[in-house]
Amino acid sequence: MSQLMATENRSAETLAESGQHTQSIVVVDAAANNYQYLLTNRLLGIDVHILDGQQDGITQLQTLLQQSQTLSSLHLICQGAPGQLQLGSTLLCEMNLWVYADDIRQWRSSLSDNAEILIYGCDLAANRVGQAFISWLKFLTGAYVHVY
Repeated sequence: MSQLMATENRSAETLAESGQHTQSIVVVDAAANNYQYLLTNRLLGIDVHILDGQQDGITQLQTLLQQSQTLSSLHLICQGAPGQLQLGSTLLCEMNLWVYADDIRQWRSSLSDNAEILIYGCDLAANRVGQAFISWLKFLTGAYVHVY
């Protein structure tokens, strides 16, 4: 895992040194199925970051966003269930969303006015609890949130 993270960090450093900026980033939870495939087939110009499954995913994501320029889209590829997202060691759900509300609200400063958060690989929106979760995420970040 650390080798993959080092490779991704070098890619981001190379882009930064060349003066290129990305408007989108992809954040992949290491627990997501077949995430290695995404690394070999990623889109040119989009940074891909892997969350460490042993650490708080919200903190990792916050650090990534603070280091990024203003983003038009944030892609999250993660495991989940109706009303739940697994980000690193953090299981984010409607019951604990308020605990992370201040951290998630800070994402707003890294997102453009019309930014989108696109969430893949989970059943987050499969029930009313999940739909309420998405509404809170929209409210906290100011972004359009889509689940696929």
